[in-house]
Amino acid sequence: MKRRSSLLARVAGAILVTTATIGAAAVLLSERIVEGQRHQDLLRRAELVAATQADALSGPLWELDTRSVQRMIDALTARDLAIRSIAVYEVGRDTPLAQATAGAADPANRVAVERPIVLHGREGGVETVGRLRVAYSTAEVRQATLDALVPVVGLLLLSLLGAMAALGLTLNRIVLRPLRRLTQLAGVLARGDYGARMNADRADEIGVLADGFNRMAGTVQDHTRTLESRVQERTEALAATNRAIMDSINYAQLIQSSILPAPETLRAGLTEHFVLWRPRDVVSGDFYLCREVADGFVVAVADCTGHGVPGAFMTMTASAMLNNALDLLGADDPAAILAVVDHKVRAALHQEGDVRNLTDLFDNGLDLALCHIRPADGRLVYAGARIPLLIASRDGVTELRGDRRSLGYRRDPAQADAPFANRTVTLRPGQTFLLGTDGLTDQSGGERGRSFGKHRLRDALLRCGDGPLDRLKMELEDTLHRFQGEREQRDDITLFGFRVRLTDAAILPGDGSARRAA
Repeated sequence: MKRRSSLLARVAGAILVTTATIGAAAVLLSERIVEGQRHQDLLRRAELVAATQADALSGPLWELDTRSVQRMIDALTARDLAIRSIAVYEVGRDTPLAQATAGAADPANRVAVERPIVLHGREGGVETVGRLRVAYSTAEVRQATLDALVPVVGLLLLSLLGAMAALGLTLNRIVLRPLRRLTQLAGVLARGDYGARMNADRADEIGVLADGFNRMAGTVQDHTRTLESRVQERTEALAATNRAIMDSINYAQLIQSSILPAPETLRAGLTEHFVLWRPRDVVSGDFYLCREVADGFVVAVADCTGHGVPGAFMTMTASAMLNNALDLLGADDPAAILAVVDHKVRAALHQEGDVRNLTDLFDNGLDLALCHIRPADGRLVYAGARIPLLIASRDGVTELRGDRRSLGYRRDPAQADAPFANRTVTLRPGQTFLLGTDGLTDQSGGERGRSFGKHRLRDALLRCGDGPLDRLKMELEDTLHRFQGEREQRDDITLFGFRVRLTDAAILPGDGSARRAA
Protein backbone atom coordinates (compact mmCIF):
# COMPACT_ATOMS: atom_id res chain seq x y z
CA MET A 1 0.00 0.00 0.00
CA LYS A 2 1.36 3.40 -0.98
CA ARG A 3 2.21 5.53 2.06
CA ARG A 4 0.50 8.92 2.11
CA SER A 5 2.41 12.11 3.00
CA SER A 6 0.97 15.38 4.32
CA LEU A 7 1.00 18.28 1.89
CA LEU A 8 1.52 20.66 4.82
CA ALA A 9 4.57 18.71 5.96
CA ARG A 10 6.00 18.72 2.43
CA VAL A 11 5.44 22.46 1.98
CA ALA A 12 6.82 23.20 5.45
CA GLY A 13 9.86 21.06 4.72
CA ALA A 14 10.50 22.89 1.45
CA ILE A 15 10.11 26.26 3.18
CA LEU A 16 12.37 25.17 6.02
CA VAL A 17 15.12 24.00 3.70
CA THR A 18 14.88 27.13 1.55
CA THR A 19 14.78 29.51 4.53
CA ALA A 20 17.56 27.69 6.33
CA THR A 21 19.74 27.87 3.21
CA ILE A 22 19.07 31.56 2.74
CA GLY A 23 19.54 32.22 6.47
CA ALA A 24 22.83 30.36 6.55
CA ALA A 25 24.07 32.32 3.54
CA ALA A 26 22.94 35.56 5.19
CA VAL A 27 24.70 34.66 8.46
CA LEU A 28 27.93 33.81 6.65
CA LEU A 29 27.81 37.07 4.70
CA SER A 30 27.05 39.03 7.88
CA GLU A 31 29.93 37.31 9.57
CA ARG A 32 32.29 38.37 6.82
CA ILE A 33 31.05 41.97 6.92
CA VAL A 34 31.07 42.29 10.71
CA GLU A 35 34.44 40.61 11.01
CA GLY A 36 35.88 42.96 8.36
CA GLN A 37 34.50 45.99 10.18
CA ARG A 38 35.86 44.78 13.49
CA HIS A 39 39.23 44.13 11.92
CA GLN A 40 39.35 47.67 10.49
CA ASP A 41 38.37 49.06 13.88
CA LEU A 42 41.15 47.09 15.52
CA LEU A 43 43.64 48.29 12.93
CA ARG A 44 42.63 51.93 13.42
CA ARG A 45 42.80 51.45 17.14
CA ALA A 46 46.27 49.93 16.87
CA GLU A 47 47.44 52.79 14.66
CA LEU A 48 46.06 55.36 17.09
CA VAL A 49 47.63 53.68 20.08
CA ALA A 50 50.95 53.31 18.25
CA ALA A 51 50.96 56.97 17.17
CA THR A 52 50.09 58.22 20.64
CA GLN A 53 52.62 55.97 22.32
CA ALA A 54 55.32 56.90 19.81
CA ASP A 55 54.87 60.57 20.66
CA ALA A 56 55.05 59.76 24.37
CA LEU A 57 58.25 57.72 23.99
CA SER A 58 60.21 60.31 22.00
CA GLY A 59 61.60 62.08 25.09
CA PRO A 60 62.66 59.02 27.14
CA LEU A 61 64.09 57.37 24.06
CA TRP A 62 66.10 60.48 23.19
CA GLU A 63 67.47 60.47 26.67
CA LEU A 64 67.97 56.69 26.48
CA ASP A 65 65.96 56.29 29.67
CA THR A 66 65.37 52.56 29.28
CA ARG A 67 63.49 52.23 32.56
CA SER A 68 61.00 54.90 31.68
CA VAL A 69 60.48 53.37 28.26
CA GLN A 70 59.90 49.92 29.81
CA ARG A 71 57.48 51.30 32.38
CA MET A 72 55.50 53.05 29.69
CA ILE A 73 55.13 49.99 27.45
CA ASP A 74 54.37 47.72 30.43
CA ALA A 75 51.63 50.08 31.53
CA LEU A 76 50.20 50.13 27.99
CA THR A 77 50.25 46.31 27.84
CA ALA A 78 48.44 46.10 31.17
CA ARG A 79 45.77 48.59 30.08
CA ASP A 80 45.06 47.12 26.63
CA LEU A 81 44.56 43.34 26.88
CA ALA A 82 44.48 42.96 23.11
CA ILE A 83 48.19 43.88 22.88
CA ARG A 84 50.38 40.83 22.60
CA SER A 85 53.76 42.53 22.29
CA ILE A 86 55.38 45.98 22.20
CA ALA A 87 58.96 46.60 21.13
CA VAL A 88 60.92 49.88 21.04
CA TYR A 89 63.94 50.17 18.76
CA GLU A 90 66.65 52.77 18.50
CA VAL A 91 67.44 54.16 15.11
CA GLY A 92 69.70 51.85 13.18
CA ARG A 93 69.35 48.92 15.60
CA ASP A 94 67.40 45.71 15.28
CA THR A 95 67.70 44.77 18.92
CA PRO A 96 64.85 46.29 20.89
CA LEU A 97 65.73 48.79 23.55
CA ALA A 98 62.68 47.67 25.52
CA GLN A 99 59.92 45.21 24.95
CA ALA A 100 56.87 43.73 26.65
CA THR A 101 55.02 40.51 25.84
CA ALA A 102 51.50 39.63 27.07
CA GLY A 103 51.54 36.00 25.89
CA ALA A 104 52.15 33.81 22.90
CA ALA A 105 50.06 34.62 19.88
CA ASP A 106 49.62 32.87 16.56
CA PRO A 107 51.20 35.08 13.90
CA ALA A 108 48.23 34.37 11.68
CA ASN A 109 45.80 35.75 14.31
CA ARG A 110 47.48 39.08 15.02
CA VAL A 111 48.01 42.46 13.38
CA ALA A 112 51.21 44.53 13.84
CA VAL A 113 51.56 48.31 13.52
CA GLU A 114 54.91 50.07 13.35
CA ARG A 115 55.38 53.82 13.84
CA PRO A 116 58.48 55.97 13.92
CA ILE A 117 59.36 57.78 17.17
CA VAL A 118 59.95 61.40 16.22
CA LEU A 119 61.50 64.11 18.43
CA HIS A 120 60.25 67.67 17.73
CA GLY A 121 62.77 70.43 18.48
CA ARG A 122 62.02 73.86 19.86
CA GLU A 123 62.75 75.52 16.58
CA GLY A 124 60.50 73.23 14.64
CA GLY A 125 63.08 70.61 13.76
CA VAL A 126 62.09 66.94 13.49
CA GLU A 127 64.40 64.03 14.21
CA THR A 128 63.58 60.28 14.13
CA VAL A 129 65.05 58.73 17.25
CA GLY A 130 63.54 55.20 16.97
CA ARG A 131 60.57 53.14 16.04
CA LEU A 132 57.68 51.49 17.89
CA ARG A 133 56.22 48.12 16.94
CA VAL A 134 52.86 47.08 18.47
CA ALA A 135 51.28 43.62 17.83
CA TYR A 136 47.54 43.25 18.51
CA SER A 137 45.66 39.91 18.80
CA THR A 138 42.66 39.45 16.47
CA ALA A 139 40.95 37.04 18.90
CA GLU A 140 38.75 39.80 20.17
CA VAL A 141 37.69 40.46 16.57
CA ARG A 142 36.36 36.89 16.30
CA GLN A 143 34.67 37.09 19.69
CA ALA A 144 33.16 40.47 18.91
CA THR A 145 31.91 39.11 15.60
CA LEU A 146 30.27 36.13 17.32
CA ASP A 147 28.76 38.37 19.99
CA ALA A 148 27.28 40.56 17.29
CA LEU A 149 25.90 37.61 15.28
CA VAL A 150 24.20 35.77 18.17
CA PRO A 151 21.23 38.18 18.33
CA VAL A 152 20.99 38.13 14.54
CA VAL A 153 20.87 34.33 14.42
CA GLY A 154 18.35 34.19 17.27
CA LEU A 155 16.15 36.76 15.57
CA LEU A 156 16.46 34.85 12.30
CA LEU A 157 15.38 31.59 13.95
CA LEU A 158 12.45 33.24 15.67
CA SER A 159 11.43 34.87 12.39
CA LEU A 160 11.74 31.53 10.61
CA LEU A 161 9.60 29.71 13.18
CA GLY A 162 7.05 32.48 13.19
CA ALA A 163 6.88 32.58 9.42
CA MET A 164 6.51 28.79 9.23
CA ALA A 165 3.74 28.79 11.85
CA ALA A 166 1.89 31.62 10.14
CA LEU A 167 2.35 30.04 6.72
CA GLY A 168 1.24 26.62 8.01
CA LEU A 169 -1.91 28.01 9.58
CA THR A 170 -2.71 30.05 6.50
CA LEU A 171 -1.99 27.15 4.14
CA ASN A 172 -4.08 24.78 6.25
CA ARG A 173 -7.04 27.16 6.38
CA ILE A 174 -6.95 28.33 2.78
CA VAL A 175 -5.73 25.23 0.91
CA LEU A 176 -5.41 22.04 2.94
CA ARG A 177 -8.72 22.13 4.78
CA PRO A 178 -10.72 22.55 1.54
CA LEU A 179 -8.65 19.82 -0.11
CA ARG A 180 -9.36 17.43 2.78
CA ARG A 181 -13.04 18.25 2.52
CA LEU A 182 -12.89 17.66 -1.21
CA THR A 183 -11.19 14.29 -0.62
CA GLN A 184 -13.88 13.27 1.88
CA LEU A 185 -16.66 14.23 -0.53
CA ALA A 186 -14.94 12.30 -3.33
CA GLY A 187 -14.95 9.22 -1.08
CA VAL A 188 -18.64 9.76 -0.30
CA LEU A 189 -19.32 10.09 -4.03
CA ALA A 190 -17.38 6.89 -4.72
CA ARG A 191 -19.56 5.03 -2.17
CA GLY A 192 -22.71 6.00 -4.08
CA ASP A 193 -23.91 9.15 -2.30
CA TYR A 194 -24.21 11.40 -5.33
CA GLY A 195 -25.76 14.29 -3.37
CA ALA A 196 -22.38 15.34 -1.89
CA ARG A 197 -21.57 19.01 -2.59
CA MET A 198 -18.80 21.45 -1.59
CA ASN A 199 -18.99 25.16 -0.73
CA ALA A 200 -17.89 27.00 -3.88
CA ASP A 201 -18.27 30.67 -2.82
CA ARG A 202 -14.54 31.41 -3.15
CA ALA A 203 -13.18 33.18 -6.21
CA ASP A 204 -9.72 31.58 -6.22
CA GLU A 205 -8.46 28.29 -7.62
CA ILE A 206 -9.99 26.31 -4.72
CA GLY A 207 -13.36 27.82 -5.54
CA VAL A 208 -12.95 26.87 -9.20
CA LEU A 209 -12.01 23.32 -8.15
CA ALA A 210 -15.02 23.09 -5.81
CA ASP A 211 -17.35 24.37 -8.53
CA GLY A 212 -15.95 21.79 -10.97
CA PHE A 213 -16.45 19.03 -8.40
CA ASN A 214 -20.06 20.10 -7.79
CA ARG A 215 -20.80 20.11 -11.52
CA MET A 216 -19.21 16.68 -11.89
CA ALA A 217 -21.19 15.31 -8.93
CA GLY A 218 -24.40 16.74 -10.38
CA THR A 219 -23.68 15.21 -13.77
CA VAL A 220 -22.91 11.84 -12.21
CA GLN A 221 -26.10 12.05 -10.12
CA ASP A 222 -28.24 12.86 -13.18
CA HIS A 223 -26.63 10.10 -15.25
CA THR A 224 -26.99 7.63 -12.39
CA ARG A 225 -30.66 8.41 -11.95
CA THR A 226 -31.23 8.06 -15.69
CA LEU A 227 -29.23 4.82 -15.77
CA GLU A 228 -31.05 3.41 -12.74
CA SER A 229 -34.37 4.26 -14.34
CA ARG A 230 -33.35 2.59 -17.58
CA VAL A 231 -31.93 -0.42 -15.75
CA GLN A 232 -35.15 -0.76 -13.79
CA GLU A 233 -37.20 -0.53 -16.97
CA ARG A 234 -34.96 -3.05 -18.73
CA THR A 235 -34.98 -5.32 -15.68
CA GLU A 236 -38.75 -5.27 -15.55
CA ALA A 237 -38.91 -5.93 -19.28
CA LEU A 238 -36.39 -8.76 -19.00
CA ALA A 239 -38.22 -10.16 -16.00
CA ALA A 240 -41.47 -10.14 -17.96
CA THR A 241 -39.75 -11.74 -20.94
CA ASN A 242 -38.09 -14.28 -18.68
CA ARG A 243 -41.41 -15.11 -17.02
CA ALA A 244 -42.99 -15.59 -20.43
CA ILE A 245 -40.10 -17.79 -21.56
CA MET A 246 -40.10 -19.81 -18.34
CA ASP A 247 -43.86 -20.20 -18.52
CA SER A 248 -43.44 -21.52 -22.05
CA ILE A 249 -40.61 -23.83 -21.02
CA ASN A 250 -42.52 -25.07 -17.97
CA TYR A 251 -45.50 -25.75 -20.17
CA ALA A 252 -43.18 -27.51 -22.61
CA GLN A 253 -42.00 -29.61 -19.68
CA LEU A 254 -45.57 -30.64 -18.98
CA ILE A 255 -46.01 -31.57 -22.63
CA GLN A 256 -42.72 -33.50 -22.63
CA SER A 257 -43.66 -35.29 -19.40
CA SER A 258 -46.89 -36.38 -21.03
CA ILE A 259 -45.01 -38.56 -23.53
CA LEU A 260 -43.18 -40.40 -20.74
CA PRO A 261 -44.80 -43.64 -19.52
CA ALA A 262 -47.20 -43.45 -16.61
CA PRO A 263 -46.24 -45.22 -13.35
CA GLU A 264 -49.01 -47.79 -13.73
CA THR A 265 -47.65 -48.73 -17.17
CA LEU A 266 -44.23 -49.33 -15.66
CA ARG A 267 -45.62 -51.39 -12.80
CA ALA A 268 -47.72 -53.56 -15.13
CA GLY A 269 -44.87 -55.60 -16.58
CA LEU A 270 -41.95 -54.89 -14.25
CA THR A 271 -41.33 -56.35 -10.84
CA GLU A 272 -39.32 -53.29 -9.85
CA HIS A 273 -38.02 -50.25 -11.64
CA PHE A 274 -36.44 -46.87 -11.07
CA VAL A 275 -35.95 -43.87 -13.32
CA LEU A 276 -33.21 -41.29 -12.84
CA TRP A 277 -34.26 -38.56 -15.25
CA ARG A 278 -32.38 -35.31 -14.67
CA PRO A 279 -32.56 -32.68 -17.45
CA ARG A 280 -29.65 -30.28 -17.60
CA ASP A 281 -32.19 -27.51 -18.18
CA VAL A 282 -35.91 -27.51 -17.45
CA VAL A 283 -36.69 -29.70 -20.46
CA SER A 284 -34.55 -32.57 -21.65
CA GLY A 285 -33.09 -34.00 -24.84
CA ASP A 286 -33.48 -37.53 -23.36
CA PHE A 287 -36.63 -39.60 -23.08
CA TYR A 288 -37.55 -43.13 -22.10
CA LEU A 289 -40.43 -45.40 -23.14
CA CYS A 290 -42.26 -48.38 -21.66
CA ARG A 291 -45.12 -49.74 -23.75
CA GLU A 292 -47.19 -52.87 -23.66
CA VAL A 293 -47.34 -54.98 -26.82
CA ALA A 294 -49.17 -58.19 -27.70
CA ASP A 295 -46.61 -60.65 -26.30
CA GLY A 296 -45.01 -58.48 -23.63
CA PHE A 297 -43.77 -54.91 -23.53
CA VAL A 298 -41.09 -52.64 -24.91
CA VAL A 299 -38.55 -50.57 -22.94
CA ALA A 300 -36.48 -47.88 -24.69
CA VAL A 301 -34.10 -45.04 -23.75
CA ALA A 302 -33.08 -42.30 -26.23
CA ASP A 303 -30.56 -39.44 -26.25
CA CYS A 304 -31.39 -36.79 -28.88
CA THR A 305 -29.13 -34.11 -30.24
CA GLY A 306 -28.87 -31.09 -27.93
CA HIS A 307 -30.52 -30.32 -24.62
CA GLY A 308 -32.98 -27.76 -23.36
CA VAL A 309 -35.63 -26.57 -25.80
CA PRO A 310 -33.91 -27.84 -29.01
CA GLY A 311 -33.40 -31.25 -27.43
CA ALA A 312 -37.00 -31.30 -26.26
CA PHE A 313 -38.20 -30.68 -29.82
CA MET A 314 -36.11 -33.62 -30.94
CA THR A 315 -37.56 -35.86 -28.22
CA MET A 316 -41.10 -35.11 -29.38
CA THR A 317 -40.17 -35.93 -32.97
CA ALA A 318 -38.21 -39.07 -32.11
CA SER A 319 -40.84 -40.34 -29.65
CA ALA A 320 -43.61 -39.95 -32.22
CA MET A 321 -41.59 -41.78 -34.86
CA LEU A 322 -40.63 -44.59 -32.47
CA ASN A 323 -44.26 -45.18 -31.51
CA ASN A 324 -45.25 -45.03 -35.17
CA ALA A 325 -42.64 -47.64 -36.06
CA LEU A 326 -43.87 -49.91 -33.26
CA ASP A 327 -47.43 -49.51 -34.52
CA LEU A 328 -46.37 -50.44 -38.06
CA LEU A 329 -43.89 -53.25 -37.41
CA GLY A 330 -44.70 -54.53 -33.97
CA ALA A 331 -42.00 -55.22 -31.39
CA ASP A 332 -40.63 -58.59 -32.54
CA ASP A 333 -37.64 -57.11 -34.40
CA PRO A 334 -36.03 -54.22 -32.44
CA ALA A 335 -33.23 -53.92 -35.02
CA ALA A 336 -35.77 -53.31 -37.79
CA ILE A 337 -37.49 -50.67 -35.64
CA LEU A 338 -34.15 -48.84 -35.23
CA ALA A 339 -33.69 -48.85 -39.00
CA VAL A 340 -37.19 -47.43 -39.57
CA VAL A 341 -36.66 -44.68 -36.98
CA ASP A 342 -33.33 -43.85 -38.61
CA HIS A 343 -34.97 -43.42 -42.00
CA LYS A 344 -37.97 -41.47 -40.63
CA VAL A 345 -35.83 -38.96 -38.72
CA ARG A 346 -33.64 -38.23 -41.73
CA ALA A 347 -36.70 -37.81 -43.94
CA ALA A 348 -38.51 -35.58 -41.44
CA LEU A 349 -35.46 -33.31 -40.94
CA HIS A 350 -34.58 -33.29 -44.66
CA GLN A 351 -31.20 -34.84 -43.98
CA GLU A 352 -31.18 -37.04 -47.06
CA GLY A 353 -29.49 -36.09 -50.30
CA ASP A 354 -27.00 -33.29 -51.02
CA VAL A 355 -26.65 -30.08 -49.02
CA ARG A 356 -28.45 -27.30 -50.93
CA ASN A 357 -28.53 -24.33 -48.53
CA LEU A 358 -27.48 -23.19 -45.06
CA THR A 359 -30.42 -24.94 -43.38
CA ASP A 360 -29.25 -28.27 -44.78
CA LEU A 361 -25.97 -27.91 -42.85
CA PHE A 362 -27.73 -28.80 -39.60
CA ASP A 363 -27.26 -32.43 -38.70
CA ASN A 364 -29.44 -33.93 -35.96
CA GLY A 365 -30.26 -37.39 -34.72
CA LEU A 366 -30.36 -39.58 -31.65
CA ASP A 367 -28.90 -42.58 -29.85
CA LEU A 368 -31.47 -45.27 -28.99
CA ALA A 369 -31.62 -48.56 -27.10
CA LEU A 370 -34.71 -50.79 -27.49
CA CYS A 371 -35.63 -53.94 -25.55
CA HIS A 372 -38.50 -56.26 -26.45
CA ILE A 373 -39.32 -58.20 -23.28
CA ARG A 374 -41.36 -61.45 -23.56
CA PRO A 375 -41.92 -62.71 -20.02
CA ALA A 376 -43.92 -65.75 -21.17
CA ASP A 377 -41.02 -66.92 -23.34
CA GLY A 378 -38.40 -65.97 -20.75
CA ARG A 379 -36.32 -63.88 -23.13
CA LEU A 380 -35.39 -60.29 -23.92
CA VAL A 381 -34.36 -59.04 -27.38
CA TYR A 382 -32.12 -55.96 -27.39
CA ALA A 383 -30.94 -53.69 -30.20
CA GLY A 384 -28.99 -50.52 -29.59
CA ALA A 385 -27.59 -47.52 -31.43
CA ARG A 386 -24.65 -46.44 -29.21
CA ILE A 387 -26.55 -47.07 -25.96
CA PRO A 388 -25.55 -50.31 -24.17
CA LEU A 389 -27.59 -52.63 -21.98
CA LEU A 390 -26.10 -53.50 -18.58
CA ILE A 391 -27.17 -56.75 -16.87
CA ALA A 392 -26.35 -57.29 -13.21
CA SER A 393 -26.69 -60.77 -11.67
CA ARG A 394 -25.02 -62.90 -9.03
CA ASP A 395 -22.19 -63.57 -11.50
CA GLY A 396 -21.38 -59.87 -11.97
CA VAL A 397 -22.14 -57.20 -14.52
CA THR A 398 -22.46 -57.96 -18.24
CA GLU A 399 -22.56 -55.24 -20.91
CA LEU A 400 -24.26 -55.69 -24.28
CA ARG A 401 -22.94 -52.96 -26.53
CA GLY A 402 -25.09 -51.38 -29.20
CA ASP A 403 -24.07 -50.83 -32.79
CA ARG A 404 -21.51 -48.06 -33.28
CA ARG A 405 -23.73 -45.66 -35.22
CA SER A 406 -26.55 -43.28 -34.35
CA LEU A 407 -29.96 -42.67 -35.93
CA GLY A 408 -31.08 -39.87 -38.18
CA TYR A 409 -27.78 -38.17 -38.95
CA ARG A 410 -26.86 -37.23 -42.51
CA ARG A 411 -25.05 -39.96 -44.48
CA ASP A 412 -23.45 -40.28 -47.86
CA PRO A 413 -26.21 -41.48 -50.25
CA ALA A 414 -23.68 -43.65 -52.08
CA GLN A 415 -23.05 -45.71 -48.94
CA ALA A 416 -25.55 -48.33 -47.84
CA ASP A 417 -26.61 -48.35 -44.19
CA ALA A 418 -25.24 -51.25 -42.17
CA PRO A 419 -28.05 -53.26 -40.56
CA PHE A 420 -28.63 -53.15 -36.83
CA ALA A 421 -28.24 -56.40 -34.85
CA ASN A 422 -30.57 -58.05 -32.34
CA ARG A 423 -29.17 -59.67 -29.20
CA THR A 424 -31.21 -62.15 -27.18
CA VAL A 425 -30.93 -62.56 -23.39
CA THR A 426 -32.46 -65.42 -21.46
CA LEU A 427 -34.39 -64.09 -18.48
CA ARG A 428 -33.45 -65.39 -15.04
CA PRO A 429 -34.71 -64.49 -11.58
CA GLY A 430 -32.69 -61.73 -9.85
CA GLN A 431 -31.43 -60.06 -13.01
CA THR A 432 -31.25 -56.26 -13.01
CA PHE A 433 -31.25 -54.45 -16.36
CA LEU A 434 -30.01 -50.87 -16.84
CA LEU A 435 -30.32 -48.58 -19.87
CA GLY A 436 -28.75 -45.13 -19.69
CA THR A 437 -27.57 -42.22 -21.82
CA ASP A 438 -24.01 -40.93 -21.68
CA GLY A 439 -24.96 -37.93 -19.53
CA LEU A 440 -24.00 -39.82 -16.34
CA THR A 441 -20.73 -41.35 -17.53
CA ASP A 442 -19.59 -38.09 -19.18
CA GLN A 443 -20.30 -35.91 -16.12
CA SER A 444 -17.10 -34.25 -14.89
CA GLY A 445 -16.17 -34.08 -11.24
CA GLY A 446 -13.66 -35.11 -8.63
CA GLU A 447 -10.48 -33.23 -7.82
CA ARG A 448 -9.14 -33.41 -11.38
CA GLY A 449 -12.41 -32.81 -13.24
CA ARG A 450 -12.45 -36.21 -14.93
CA SER A 451 -15.52 -38.07 -16.19
CA PHE A 452 -17.74 -40.19 -13.94
CA GLY A 453 -16.99 -43.13 -16.20
CA LYS A 454 -18.45 -46.63 -16.49
CA HIS A 455 -16.42 -48.16 -13.67
CA ARG A 456 -18.26 -46.14 -10.98
CA LEU A 457 -21.58 -47.24 -12.49
CA ARG A 458 -20.43 -50.86 -12.48
CA ASP A 459 -19.24 -50.57 -8.87
CA ALA A 460 -22.68 -49.32 -7.81
CA LEU A 461 -24.34 -52.21 -9.65
CA LEU A 462 -22.02 -54.71 -7.97
CA ARG A 463 -22.74 -53.25 -4.52
CA CYS A 464 -26.50 -52.83 -4.84
CA GLY A 465 -27.55 -54.71 -7.98
CA ASP A 466 -29.12 -57.59 -6.07
CA GLY A 467 -30.94 -55.37 -3.54
CA PRO A 468 -34.03 -53.18 -3.91
CA LEU A 469 -33.82 -50.88 -6.91
CA ASP A 470 -34.77 -47.90 -4.77
CA ARG A 471 -31.55 -48.52 -2.85
CA LEU A 472 -29.60 -48.73 -6.13
CA LYS A 473 -31.08 -45.41 -7.25
CA MET A 474 -30.16 -43.73 -3.96
CA GLU A 475 -26.63 -45.14 -4.20
CA LEU A 476 -26.23 -43.79 -7.74
CA GLU A 477 -27.60 -40.37 -6.81
CA ASP A 478 -25.34 -40.13 -3.75
CA THR A 479 -22.27 -41.22 -5.70
CA LEU A 480 -23.04 -38.71 -8.46
CA HIS A 481 -23.62 -35.92 -5.94
CA ARG A 482 -20.33 -36.52 -4.14
CA PHE A 483 -18.42 -36.88 -7.41
CA GLN A 484 -19.94 -33.83 -9.14
CA GLY A 485 -19.50 -31.47 -6.18
CA GLU A 486 -19.98 -27.85 -7.22
CA ARG A 487 -19.49 -28.47 -10.93
CA GLU A 488 -22.33 -27.80 -13.34
CA GLN A 489 -24.22 -30.62 -14.99
CA ARG A 490 -22.85 -31.08 -18.52
CA ASP A 491 -25.69 -32.98 -20.22
CA ASP A 492 -29.09 -34.52 -19.66
CA ILE A 493 -28.92 -37.65 -17.49
CA THR A 494 -31.28 -40.62 -17.92
CA LEU A 495 -31.01 -44.05 -16.26
CA PHE A 496 -33.77 -46.65 -16.49
CA GLY A 497 -33.34 -49.69 -14.27
CA PHE A 498 -35.81 -52.54 -14.15
CA ARG A 499 -36.42 -56.18 -13.26
CA VAL A 500 -38.80 -58.37 -15.25
CA ARG A 501 -41.77 -60.11 -13.64
CA LEU A 502 -41.45 -63.70 -14.90
CA THR A 503 -44.30 -66.12 -15.26
CA ASP A 504 -44.01 -69.53 -13.60
CA ALA A 505 -43.51 -71.17 -16.97
CA ALA A 506 -40.64 -68.85 -17.82
CA ILE A 507 -38.70 -69.49 -14.57
CA LEU A 508 -36.07 -72.04 -15.47
CA PRO A 509 -33.62 -73.61 -13.11
CA GLY A 510 -30.09 -72.34 -13.42
CA ASP A 511 -27.53 -70.10 -11.94
CA GLY A 512 -29.18 -66.88 -13.07
CA SER A 513 -26.36 -65.82 -15.37
CA ALA A 514 -27.09 -63.76 -18.48
CA ARG A 515 -26.26 -65.32 -21.80
CA ARG A 516 -25.50 -63.33 -24.90
CA ALA A 517 -26.84 -64.30 -28.32
CA ALA A 518 -26.45 -62.66 -31.69
